Amino acid sequence: MIESFNSLRLFGATTVLRSVDLDDTGRLFSMIENSREHLQKWLPWIDFVHSLEDERHIVEQWIYDMQMRSAIHLCITVGDNLVGFISTHQIDWINQRTSVGYWVERSSIRKNFATEATAVLLDYLFEDLKLHRVFIQAATENAASNRVIKKVGFKWEGVLRENERIRDRYWDHNIYGMTQGDFQSLKDVLSPYLGK
Repeated sequence: MIESFNSLRLFGATTVLRSVDLDDTGRLFSMIENSREHLQKWLPWIDFVHSLEDERHIVEQWIYDMQMRSAIHLCITVGDNLVGFISTHQIDWINQRTSVGYWVERSSIRKNFATEATAVLLDYLFEDLKLHRVFIQAATENAASNRVIKKVGFKWEGVLRENERIRDRYWDHNIYGMTQGDFQSLKDVLSPYLGK
């Protein structure tokens, strides 16, 4: 059994996903600042990150989550460059399920980094951790995120009406799921994204 998730390195065809650490705080905050307008439309937590200190507290919590094996938080890197972030939310070990969320900085949009990172993380969750189900949700109007989700083979399961409040608006979310059986049937679809 893996003792913690604090030293993960997962390899994609062009990206490496690695566990976040405190040294990433400044770069993550800079990425958020440079992409704030792009990110804040879809991610409510962006409005609560106003300083390097705010980001440091978040990174410290992520590191703790990984030590406790309750969640996984990974930097998406290309070469030496940090281009985005992908996480599981709370891992439900009893029911062997979790959900996934990701974002990429503005200059890395439409380069397949989010798609590849999602495929790589799914491979780890299903193959290494032996989870049974992974789900993901995206605002119905977030075309880019819905495109990524469909590309890696998630199945649409319905709409969560007025599911998330961002500023003064409630957004409907598409919810998608993938089971261990779905994943096994998608290996050929996902293999071009994996660094195996």
